[in-house]
Amino acid sequence: MLRNNYFGEAKTHYKLYKCGKNWAVMGISVFSLGLGMLVTSRPVSADVAATSTSSSAVRAETTSASSSSATKADSTSASSSSAVKAETTSTSSSSATKADSTSASSSSAVKAETTSASSSSAVKAETTSAKTRQTVTKISYNTLLQQLRTSKALATDKEALTHVTKDNFLAYFSLNGSATYDQNAGIVTITPDEYNKVGNFSLKSKIDMNTSFTLTGKVNLGSNPNGADGIGFAFHNGNTTDIGNAGGNLGIGGLQNALGFKLDTWSNGYQAPQSDKDGSQIDSTNSNDFGWNGDSMNAPYGTFVDTENEEVATKDGIKVQRWWAKDVDGTSQALSKSDVNGQFHDFTVDYDGDTRTLTIKYTQTSGKILTWTTTVSNSNQAMAMIVSASTGGAKNLQQFEIMSFDFKQAATVNVKYVDTKGNQIAQGEVTYPNGANVNGTYTTGKLEIPNYKFVRMDDGTATGAKSLPATGTLTKAGDNGTVIYVYAPAYTQTSKTISETIKYIDQDGKEVAIGYTADPITFVTVTNPVDNTTTYYSTKAKTATLDDNGVPTEAGWTKADSTDFAEVVNPEVDGYKVISNDAPNSDLTSVAVQTVYTNSSDLDFTVVYAKNAPTKPVDPSQPTTPIKPINPSQSTTPAKPVQAGQAAATN
Repeated sequence: MLRNNYFGEAKTHYKLYKCGKNWAVMGISVFSLGLGMLVTSRPVSADVAATSTSSSAVRAETTSASSSSATKADSTSASSSSAVKAETTSTSSSSATKADSTSASSSSAVKAETTSASSSSAVKAETTSAKTRQTVTKISYNTLLQQLRTSKALATDKEALTHVTKDNFLAYFSLNGSATYDQNAGIVTITPDEYNKVGNFSLKSKIDMNTSFTLTGKVNLGSNPNGADGIGFAFHNGNTTDIGNAGGNLGIGGLQNALGFKLDTWSNGYQAPQSDKDGSQIDSTNSNDFGWNGDSMNAPYGTFVDTENEEVATKDGIKVQRWWAKDVDGTSQALSKSDVNGQFHDFTVDYDGDTRTLTIKYTQTSGKILTWTTTVSNSNQAMAMIVSASTGGAKNLQQFEIMSFDFKQAATVNVKYVDTKGNQIAQGEVTYPNGANVNGTYTTGKLEIPNYKFVRMDDGTATGAKSLPATGTLTKAGDNGTVIYVYAPAYTQTSKTISETIKYIDQDGKEVAIGYTADPITFVTVTNPVDNTTTYYSTKAKTATLDDNGVPTEAGWTKADSTDFAEVVNPEVDGYKVISNDAPNSDLTSVAVQTVYTNSSDLDFTVVYAKNAPTKPVDPSQPTTPIKPINPSQSTTPAKPVQAGQAAATN
C-alpha cells in the first residue's frame, strides 16, 4: 500500500500468519522522511481462511517506531477486496494513529517478508468498509507475539530456534545410566521397572535464557502408586555433562544454582550426609553419602526445587559442602494416586524470555490441569537441562515422550576441575562478559581447593581430552568444548635418617679395630591430605623431590615402612678375641641383620675384645721302661723214626 504525505512517502506491507484457527496479519509501514525513516509495525488480526478472497475488517492498534532502520520488504499481492481500518498517528505524517502499544528501537535492521492481503485495499483513517462481513478476531500485539514467538516466520538470524522432535532427539540429547530411547515412539525409558536403577537424559547444549522456549511432551510415572522415585527436571548453571544426585534428590541435588521441578512419587524424610567428602566428589548414584532434604508434602506431588551452596552437617556433625536441593516454599501441589496409573500424561514446560516466567503444566487422570509458575533470575543467561529418574527399594517404569522442543542454543563451554587421574574434585562456573553468543568471549578461573594444588591445564593425560584455553572466544552455537584444570593433592613430606655404628674395643675401652659405620637409611613419609599416608625409604638420598602423584623422582627409593641393615662380621684382631656383643640377636662372630622402621632410633653397638691368655708349657714325659726280653722256648725232642712194617707207636 502506497500513501503520499506532505513529509514523505508511506508504505505498508502485510503478511498472514496462522494463529490456531485464525489468520493474523502483520503490517509494517515505512515512511520516508528525508534523511530518516519511520517504521511502524502493525499486527492486524483477521479470521480470513487460507483460501478466502472475501473482504474482512482488519484493525491495527499497535505502532513500532524505529529511527535509522534498514527495511527489506518482499511483498506478494493476493487479490481480494478487503477493507482495512487503520487508526494510526505519526508525528511525521498527516495520518492519525490510534495505538494500543508502542515500541521503539534505534539502529535496527528489519527484514520482513510480507504478503498483502489485498491489492485494492482501501485504507482510510476512522473508516471501515466490507462487501462481505465475517467475524473479526481481535488479538493484541503482545498476545500475537506470544502465539507466534516460536514460529519460523518470526525467527530472525539472531533468534533462530532449534526444533527437536522424536526423529532428531538423539542429535540434541545424551542418554545416561539406565535410560534408553525408542525413536519410533519418541519415548525415553528413564528407568525400567527394576530395583536400584538411575537414568537421565541431558541436553548437549545450553539454552539461551533470553529467548523463549517450549517443551511439549508426556510423562509416565509408572503403574505402582507405591513405587519410586519419580521424575525430576532441572535447569542449572553447571556443565552440560553434569548429573545430579539420585534417590531423594531426584537428580536435582548436586547441580549448581539449579531451578528444578519434580513429580515425586515417594515420600522422603531428611537424610544427613554419610560422607565428609565434598559433594562434587560423591558418585551421583550414592544418595546416602550425599544426603537429601525432606519432602514438603506426602507423595505423589509436584513442586519447584532449587539448589543452594550450603554447609550441611553429616551424621557425625562434620560440616560438608553440598549443592543442597529444597522444595520451593508455596509451590507444592498434590497429585492423585490415580495419576500413577501406567499412562502418559500431557506435560509442558513453557518459558517466556521477555518476562523470564517459567510455566509448567501437568494433566491429571481426571483431566484437571495443574499449573506451576515461577520466575528465572536475570543472572541465568545460559542454562543446562537434564531430566532424571531413579528407583531403589521401590520401583516403577518411568518414561518421557517427546512431542517437540523449540529453543535457542547458547554458545557456551564447560569447565572441569579434576585430579591427575581425571576424577572430579570441585565444581565451577563459566562467565560470559558479552553474553553466551557466537563471537562472544568466555572466562574461567582457578579455584582454591582444600588439600589440592593446581598443576596444569589438561594435556590429555588426566581425562584423555586436551583443555581449551582458560579464556577464549565462542565460535559456534552450542557446546564449544571444555576447559580442564588439573590438580594434585598438596602432598607434604617428613624425613628421618637412621644410622648404624659399631665400636670394637678392649676391656679398657681402647679401640682395637676401626669402627664400622653403615650407609644411613633415610625414610621419607609422604602425606596425602586427601586419603592416607604412604612411606618410602632410600639408602642413597636424604631428601626427596615429589612428583604430582607424591612419588619421589630420584632413583633408589623403594616403597616401604621398614628395611634392614646388613649383617656385619666382627673383624679378627691379633692377640685378641671377642668376649661380648650387645647387638640384638647377635653372637661373638658378627652383628646380626638389624631391621629398622620409620620410628626407629640410631643403632649404636659395641663389640668387646680381650687379649688372648699365654699358653702354659707342657712338662716332658718320663722315658718308658724297656720291655723285658722273652726267653726262647725249649726245643722239642725229635720223634723216634718208625720202622717199616711196624705200626706207629702211640704215646
